[in-house]
Amino acid sequence: MEITKNKSLANQITYGIFLIILNVIITSILGLMTLDSEANINSRVGGILLSFFIPFFIVYQTKDMNSIERVLKFGFGTIAYFIATIIILGLTHSLATGLIPCLVIWLNVLYYGEKLIKEKGKSIRY
Repeated sequence: MEITKNKSLANQITYGIFLIILNVIITSILGLMTLDSEANINSRVGGILLSFFIPFFIVYQTKDMNSIERVLKFGFGTIAYFIATIIILGLTHSLATGLIPCLVIWLNVLYYGEKLIKEKGKSIRY
């Protein structure tokens, strides 16, 4: 009985570390594509595209998860980065570089993405 508790605790710790690393990687990619001194219009457009398609893939793979849980698991790094960017760089610079729109798109797709997925035999009602 004690072994399963330790195994369960070890799995939860590993899962938590994986989520932290994943969130750091995601925010780093979006930051490099928009805030970097060598970022041009092509990389900023790439950042916008990635901020839609990566969370859409996450939503597609986690259909059974509710929206708030998904945002908390896969978007807490984005929320922290959003707040830190506004505090450190200021709102105008963050908007001008395109980072804030990328982060907002990311969070919205994580939250509302399941509305974009239509399963076979089910119709979407509004």
